[in-house]
Parts: sequence; C-alpha cells; structure tokens
Amino acid sequence: MPLFSALGAECTIFDYSDRQLAAERMVAEREGYNIRIIKGDMTNPLPFEDGSFDIIFHPVSNCYIEHIQPVWNECYRILKKGGILLAGFANDICFLFEEEAPLTVVNKLPFNPLKMEQHKYDRMADHYEGIQFSHSMEEQIGGQLKAGFTLTDLYEDRDRPGGSAIREYTPQYMATRAIKQR
Repeated sequence: MPLFSALGAECTIFDYSDRQLAAERMVAEREGYNIRIIKGDMTNPLPFEDGSFDIIFHPVSNCYIEHIQPVWNECYRILKKGGILLAGFANDICFLFEEEAPLTVVNKLPFNPLKMEQHKYDRMADHYEGIQFSHSMEEQIGGQLKAGFTLTDLYEDRDRPGGSAIREYTPQYMATRAIKQR
C-alpha cells in the first residue's frame, strides 16, 4: 500500500488477519498516508459496491481458503470496467513435497488439509500459522477467465535463497495481470 499511496492512489486494505491490519495501520501512520482498513473474510461476498475499484492487488492469499472461484467472481464484480486485477498465488507443486532437501513427495494434489488424517492435520496445524490449500492452475488462471477477466500477462518467481528446496528446480509462485473489459 505504501507504493500505491505514493503514486496517488486511494487505498483500501481488506484482510482477515488482525496482525496484518495492524501492520498496515502502523506503516500508514509512520509514512503519513491515509488508508481505509477493513477486516473481513474473502470467502464471503465482499462489502463493496459493484464497480468500486480501478485496481485490485490480490497477493498470495488464495492458499488460505478452500474454494477460490467466489473470490475471482467478487473481484470481477467490484472492479470498474477497464479495471485491473493483479493476483499472486502459489504453484500447487509447493504442496507436493516436503520443504527441506532432499525433496520427498508427501502429499497428493490438490492438497486439502481438511481431508487429511487427524494426526497429520494436527501436526501440520501446529507447524504453520494457518492451514493452507493447494489450487491448480485451472482454478487460479481458469477461474479468472471463468469470472470474465481477460488475462494480459503472467509472471513466475522463485522463493528467496535459503527458502524451500523446490526453488532450485521450479518457480513456486505466479502472478497474473487481468482486465475487466466488459
């Protein structure tokens, strides 16, 4: 949000995490820009009017919800005609392997922790801050197209050095740029 604000944008942050919202508030106060902060759950209809936004920046967050098509549909609804969706997401291959080297296949895809054996789920929930789900490219990119977006660009990226061992073999993240043309 500091970058969008520096470019003159009126910014709204929408997040479920109190910690994330507090961090956004702290940076806005420190840097002296205004930001509208709304706590909410992206699995519900978004609390914005149709055609409210010129740009939506949707960072890697789909991994925290089980079903993502409603998110793409809501993004399409709240963007103005000609609006841009910038979306980032994890490649579902990240959920296939154990993160440490040597890489070992530990999960089937799509990865859904709600369908795991209870003892594995408990161990995973203790290790991470929240449960995470994998989503196929059909759900991520195809879902944007089904919502009505026109995809205009795609970018792949790898984890930071020292991160997951998968980064040595394949990009783990993607970002798309899509436009609401109608």
